[in-house]
Amino acid sequence: MGRQEEAIRVADELLADIELKRLKASEIVLKASRLARLVGHTELTEFLGLERNGYGTARSTNAWISRAGRWADKEKGTRYTLSIGKVEAQVEANQQAIDAMRGGGDYSGDNILLASRRHDERIITSAGHIGTWAGICAQVVATVYDMVAEIYHELLFSELQASLFADTQEKIDGSLAAASGTALDKIERVSDRLRDGDSESVSQALTTCRRLIDSCADYVFPARDEQYTIGDGVTLRVGPQQVLNRLQAHTHARGASKNRRDRLRRTLSDLYERCSAGTHAEVPVDEARFVFLQTYIVLGEILTLGASESGRS
Repeated sequence: MGRQEEAIRVADELLADIELKRLKASEIVLKASRLARLVGHTELTEFLGLERNGYGTARSTNAWISRAGRWADKEKGTRYTLSIGKVEAQVEANQQAIDAMRGGGDYSGDNILLASRRHDERIITSAGHIGTWAGICAQVVATVYDMVAEIYHELLFSELQASLFADTQEKIDGSLAAASGTALDKIERVSDRLRDGDSESVSQALTTCRRLIDSCADYVFPARDEQYTIGDGVTLRVGPQQVLNRLQAHTHARGASKNRRDRLRRTLSDLYERCSAGTHAEVPVDEARFVFLQTYIVLGEILTLGASESGRS
């Protein structure tokens, strides 16, 4: 099992542990610490470290003090700094004190009313302490739950993305390999140049992207002398230089809807223009990477168009 799969499993278990109240607060903190280590979550790691080891008086921890409900008096700056394990111990100690005082005392004599009142006050005081310490435990658990739930959904989304990208990449790579025997080599060269990051390499990468578009157009719709009609009396020149027109003609021939054809045409036009401009002007490497990724995806969509949309316009 990989780290991501293990992290998803631990997060799922931890959410269930909290929802079903299967673990104490200190046990939840320890289990969440494993999740934080698996995913490298800085904020969760910091919070859980404070909960395990206790808080100091540093103002940098004030945000966590608030989230954990640990202010004794916020205006005065007093706080409850005990570790979560010791907080639980305070809950148990005060509960034991109340249990020991249940049933009242065996009072007699002139001070019976005073002794009885003091007995009741001790119970009330211990109950108040339980409320304070148990409230901290509950707030800590709630904070952990919120952060773990966020991590869990991020992990699931990441896993879904990885699966979708892997499936899409397999389809696109297969189509590109069929479209041009050197297409995948072109992609490898683009990747190498973008990793270099210098302006000359970026320019060469964008030139390669443009040639990749050209080679795909040659494959799906070879140049021809006669014009291509796409409906409503609209015709396209589809000669050797009309690369984008030929790709548009291909999407029409494959039965893509008009909305889809228009979107692909606009995207390809923007990409082709950017790739062409990038050979003459300096383009930031980050922008070039996105241009490459968009080119890869839109060509993949065009190459994998089926006839399932035939008849729609």
